[in-house]
Amino acid sequence: MERKKLADINILSYFTSLRHDSERKCPYCDCTHTVLYGKYHDKQRYICKSCKKTFNDFTNTPIARTHFPEKWEAFIRCTLEGLSLKAAAREIGVSYVTLFYWRHKLLSALKMVKQNKMQGKFELENFFLKFSRKGQKSIEHNEKRVHDQSVSYINISNNKVCVITALDSHKNIYSRAVGTGRMNAIDMENYIGKILNKNKQAISRPKSFFAMFFKRKKIREINKYLDNSSEAVKYRRDCMEWMYRFRGVATKYLNNYLSLFKFLKSSNFNNISFAINIFIEEISKINMKNTYINMRNAEICFN
Repeated sequence: MERKKLADINILSYFTSLRHDSERKCPYCDCTHTVLYGKYHDKQRYICKSCKKTFNDFTNTPIARTHFPEKWEAFIRCTLEGLSLKAAAREIGVSYVTLFYWRHKLLSALKMVKQNKMQGKFELENFFLKFSRKGQKSIEHNEKRVHDQSVSYINISNNKVCVITALDSHKNIYSRAVGTGRMNAIDMENYIGKILNKNKQAISRPKSFFAMFFKRKKIREINKYLDNSSEAVKYRRDCMEWMYRFRGVATKYLNNYLSLFKFLKSSNFNNISFAINIFIEEISKINMKNTYINMRNAEICFN
């Protein structure tokens, strides 16, 4: 379905139309040999002739096994507008707990969208956030719960989370929390090296692990340091300001929110309807297997 037609339909119609396609694939094994298999609760069911599993229009999508699927478009709008969970719950008319699981199913899907490779000259930046255990019952009362500000580069310890951001002139963005404590050239190669595409020029801050990384990858560092007018610095500043509206993000969910902000920056901020359409199109490509139990038991992971 062409993107320009997305504005004429809602999210339920869009997911349904994908399963009505003549090349309908099984969400479990990707086999195209599937047939109709009756209805259940007014939802069309299908069966795969290969793996023998049944599925419906929403199986392995973010809205699978959720109540009030008709409210998901309003929920996506609230998420893209940056409303807190409590504000969105009042707006949509569902519970705060329900929206917590909806949001993290949505963000988990978005995090799996394929990362584009950097092209040509790029800017590379890293900054540190305070480690946050927001939401954990065992948290001590005097422990900071929020990512309030980026911390100083001095005395970096393992309770600080390193976020790496790279931007190129083609508006490709990489932004992820990659670990705790200081990074080295090998860490950089493990995360940034795989998204470079014959890049030969870079701008960064004067840091030894950046220099070692560039030397290993034979990248020439342009004799110009990042300043407040640099795109990477602007991106970091906007990201911090945007995340503050959520009153803190738990470190175990940090990459989910970074993925959402990256999507927002690469889309049209001024046209929320267009952004919703692109968002629906992107998450429809994801085979979403995360369950409520998986999210409830989520642990710190920087992969």
